[in-house]
Amino acid sequence: MGKYPDGPVTCTEDPSCYVLIKSLKNWAPILVFAFWVYSFLIIVTFLIYRKVYTLQKSPKSVIYKEGLIVNGSRDFDGSKNSPYTNEDIRFDMDNLRDLYAVGYTHTAFGEFCYVLCCLISLHWIALFILIFFDTYNQCEVGSIDNLCFYGNHVIFGSYDFNAMVFFVIWWLAAIWFLGWVINRGRVRNWFRMPCTLSEAHVINVCALEQREVLSVNVLFIIKLFRRIQRRIIPPESRGFSETVSVTKTSQGLHFFLFRGERYLIKGNGIHKASIPFGNTYADIHQCESGLSQEEAEQRFAIIGKNEIPFQPDPLLKTACAELSSLFHVYQLIMYLSWFWNSYLFVASLMAVIVCLSAAVTIYTKHKSQVAIAELTRHVTQVDVYRNENWSKIDSRDVVPGDIVKVSDDWLLPCDLIIIRGSCICDESSLTGEAAPVQKYQAPNNTGTYEPEGHGSRHTLFSGTRVLQAGTHQDHDVLAFVTATGMSTSKGKLLAAILYPEQMVFKYDEELPVVVILLLIYALVCFSIALLFLNLTGSETFWVTRWIYCLAIINQVMSPLLPVALEVGQLQAVERLKKRGIFTLNPSRIAIAGKIRIFCFDKTGTLTKEGLDFVGVQGLERQDATLFGPVKVVSKGVEADTLIIHGLATCHAVSKYGTRYVGNEVEVKMFQAVGWQLIEGFNEPDIVFDGNSEKLKIVKRYEFDHTRATMSVVVQDSQGSFFVYCKGSFEKLEQLCSERSLPKDYLKVAQRHALNGCYVLSLGYRSLDSGLTAEEILEMPRDELEMHLEFVSLILFRNEPKADSPAAIEALKEGEVRAVMVTGDNAQCGHYIARKCSMVAPQVQIFLGDVDAAGSVFWMPMDGQSDDVPEALNTSKFFHQYQKDLACGLVELAITGKAFNILRTSEWMERLIFSVRIFARFRPEDKVSITKMYRDHGIIVGMCGDGGNDCGALRTAHAGIALSEAEASVVSPFTSKDKSILSSVDLLKEGRGALHTSFACYKFLIMYGLMFSVFKLICYWYGVIVCQMSYVFIDGVAVLTLGYAMTTSHPEHVLGKVRPTSSLLGLLNVASVFGVWFINLMFLIGAICFMERQPQYVRWPARYSHGADWWTLGDNWESTVLFFTMYFQFITSAFIFTFGSSFRKSVFYNWIIMVCYGSLMVLMSVLLLLPPNGFTSLWHVASEQFNSANTSSPVWKLYQDAGGSPSPGMSFQFRLQLWLLILGGLATITIWQKMFAEGAVARYLARKFPSMRPKFHI
Repeated sequence: MGKYPDGPVTCTEDPSCYVLIKSLKNWAPILVFAFWVYSFLIIVTFLIYRKVYTLQKSPKSVIYKEGLIVNGSRDFDGSKNSPYTNEDIRFDMDNLRDLYAVGYTHTAFGEFCYVLCCLISLHWIALFILIFFDTYNQCEVGSIDNLCFYGNHVIFGSYDFNAMVFFVIWWLAAIWFLGWVINRGRVRNWFRMPCTLSEAHVINVCALEQREVLSVNVLFIIKLFRRIQRRIIPPESRGFSETVSVTKTSQGLHFFLFRGERYLIKGNGIHKASIPFGNTYADIHQCESGLSQEEAEQRFAIIGKNEIPFQPDPLLKTACAELSSLFHVYQLIMYLSWFWNSYLFVASLMAVIVCLSAAVTIYTKHKSQVAIAELTRHVTQVDVYRNENWSKIDSRDVVPGDIVKVSDDWLLPCDLIIIRGSCICDESSLTGEAAPVQKYQAPNNTGTYEPEGHGSRHTLFSGTRVLQAGTHQDHDVLAFVTATGMSTSKGKLLAAILYPEQMVFKYDEELPVVVILLLIYALVCFSIALLFLNLTGSETFWVTRWIYCLAIINQVMSPLLPVALEVGQLQAVERLKKRGIFTLNPSRIAIAGKIRIFCFDKTGTLTKEGLDFVGVQGLERQDATLFGPVKVVSKGVEADTLIIHGLATCHAVSKYGTRYVGNEVEVKMFQAVGWQLIEGFNEPDIVFDGNSEKLKIVKRYEFDHTRATMSVVVQDSQGSFFVYCKGSFEKLEQLCSERSLPKDYLKVAQRHALNGCYVLSLGYRSLDSGLTAEEILEMPRDELEMHLEFVSLILFRNEPKADSPAAIEALKEGEVRAVMVTGDNAQCGHYIARKCSMVAPQVQIFLGDVDAAGSVFWMPMDGQSDDVPEALNTSKFFHQYQKDLACGLVELAITGKAFNILRTSEWMERLIFSVRIFARFRPEDKVSITKMYRDHGIIVGMCGDGGNDCGALRTAHAGIALSEAEASVVSPFTSKDKSILSSVDLLKEGRGALHTSFACYKFLIMYGLMFSVFKLICYWYGVIVCQMSYVFIDGVAVLTLGYAMTTSHPEHVLGKVRPTSSLLGLLNVASVFGVWFINLMFLIGAICFMERQPQYVRWPARYSHGADWWTLGDNWESTVLFFTMYFQFITSAFIFTFGSSFRKSVFYNWIIMVCYGSLMVLMSVLLLLPPNGFTSLWHVASEQFNSANTSSPVWKLYQDAGGSPSPGMSFQFRLQLWLLILGGLATITIWQKMFAEGAVARYLARKFPSMRPKFHI
């Protein structure tokens, strides 16, 4: 047994010691009271003045400017008749978020009151320092049982007076700081005067966040909690709130920045700063003369600098924001009670751990902010045309409407549209596709300009790089600035990273409910503990009893609970990095663990990146109504002239140095004919065969997803004009004259597609020789692409990647439905789906398409029979094959046209889970199907290679882009190895991370439940375990085992089930409460076993002093309670790490095995060893505490009162106790393995399945 402190003597007992404050009537307390009263009167006076000032002002009408969406006015105080500033203005931000804005102005009185509040906060800290100095002044530091437990109380004179002062100050400070933290976004504005927006110095803006709740089947208590939230929290308080400064420009404009966007204030109205330049290409071409300097300055005043105004917060600000969070303030308030109650060293250890954790978080946040800021910091020189002269200016001074020169190897500082020339760009930073992209001059017509739609081929996006501008150094490429700053494509994508859509998982909704339930339980335990402490008969001051009861609340309400639900994801991030998978949003990893449907693009995702040019299939020379054989096209091989000319001209290939760039299909096609390309600047491109034949491409229409065609107008050496058009074979069937098409045109094309070919069709027409070149150039595209003559089919081959079948099979084994969403035809998609095992061999596929009348029809896709089956409309098809659809014997393929028609009725909703192949889908269609899955409550993943998949990748809950970039704004996840096995890895890590997070959550819940009972029993007996025991509970077990639990790796294969996402679900509740109940039974058994021992003497609590807790562990009760509960607690970490089917067995986690094994051995040795110096550190009752000459002050008083000495615990009893404990550990292990995660749990899951949409995998 260690040496207890025997000093210092308190000042009340030491005549030489002068007590500074003997009562509350001393000058120091009176000064503090006076400060409180003064502060209270001043602050209340200001708030009354603020209210009266507001009520006396007559209401003013609110003026809403262009673009403003009004949702009514509301007073900042809630009054409907709010005068002056009751402008609760709501306006739309990119159709995504609603904003509320309230203006405030500064006053000297209000600023003084706010400074006074800051001084109040500091004065609480000063008072605590004063109390702690009084508590520990001249304390002794010796052994583990003498670590600065108490001082001489030089300030307050006695323990009791010090305790009462601490109690009052603790409660006042707790209320003050918690209130400040909860309202920290509003406190500053409480001391500002509400005013009109035009008079405001600052504006409080609240963005109503767009949230998706990923909870379909929720408990009644969650529904009730939602209703309470909606009633208590006003709409304008649900979301992100920020108070921003109002700035005045040199031209008198008032504006504020919110999330990087500039909003202008005029009168009482607000609108987003923008520069309109028209909606059509013609409007843009009318601005080719550029701006004057005066116009540029006016626009600059409106729109501001061309920069993304994101700066990393200073390290001090980041630290203050982190440490002032509710999580850390709650910890601080609780640790203050630990510091005061003689737990100086234990509390210091815990505080250091919390500070180190906070420091890591602060560093990570700051590093992330710096990395994002680096992406935004790009300044370059720009050649701009102003005042009819070219000049170089800083890129930050560019404004929308400027005309700029585009140069080679230029990282674009803004969004532009090309008005002269062409460019080759690298857009991998935005799309993830590494292949260079050709950009063309915008036409001068009345077509609507859509930068991210059809107009993208003319748009140079900010953040991308121009590899080559034009084709000759002596000509300039000119572009028109369309957007700057946060309005650019780069700005919008960065905004999506900085302010992402909030996805609320089931456990996010349930965590507040769990906290409330734990709080209720903790308050019940608090009351029971108070009762038990009063019944022990010990000399314990009431504040000491309150502190002991408060410790129960601290352990039950663990501040680590929110962190526990994230730790698994942080470990998963590092493991995914090692596999080449990167993410900017770790919270999506757990969501990925619940994915039920995974969508895959076809070309470049399921299939190899390159396409092999197979050849062409034209018409028979003898019989033009039949197809000829498939011919390989190469230089020197004889082929039909029309075919050669079509392949040589009907493309959008360009040259980058000596390399041909553009669409890969077109590059392969052009290279096959062996012709050469000569590009001209503002002159038509020319192709020639290397000898004498040259063709001039006088006009080109790029590929259009909507039209599914691209076409060119070609002039030959004789001056004749021809049109060549290529596109999908279905579209060319409509554009070509019927007489030119072979009889079996569609059947042959579909057969090629069903055999895995990527099939295009080529048509041509000869233009009337009477037409002039000018007339031809003015002909609309629709007219040029009509009355075509069929030339040939163009065939490419695109085989699946070697690992695609394995990935799809792995997903199926994991009960995840894989579907294909492609822009290619359904027949080719069908072939790849079969090859990848996406469609089982016995399953029949029916294709839904649209006939000439615009009706959807269904036909089988076997492609083998010569007999054409009867086409069925949707109603007949569904009723005929309903049973086969339900059991998965029939699945569907559907074209984009049919999909959009069926969306207008209920049929798409009924058939959506039977569709395996979505073909001919435009980028916007891919987004639509992803949203449709989400609307059904399905967690959906998307895998693509970027490009036209970007929208769907961002829309899916977990999109993964096969991209070279380590971190891309294209989607939440990127995979550098470009294998769809990455999707399997993501799901495995997602499931493992989710299960890990819940294991840590259950461990902390068990910590609170176990040690609340532990403390209650301790208080019943009037004992408290020694300090070393608490070091091993809070400092060793919680931290080491809590970390070790997170290091388990996911299983190698996906299991048939997904981990639960419900904190209150049957699985988690049974796991926690089952283990808890078994532990309680064995704990009660251990206590009963102890009390039946003939040598046992109950701890004489009536002779103890509760404040001297270090003397309350010298007894049998402390030993039995500590060892029984500690073994049970550390074993809960072990059994919660079993892994189920989501993580590898706990035996593969060497960290937890070492930690758990070491603690088991250590505790066993401590319990079974004979008394020695080592066991005395834990006050093990093998030592005879109640000996004849005991050093224990409590047992000494007991003996002085007539009590007899009693022996220590015998080895036999300790061995039997140890075996009893091991029996309990075996029981909870069996419960967890067999019931909570084993056969019983699986049986109940099958017996009572969750209510969710069901579909065939």
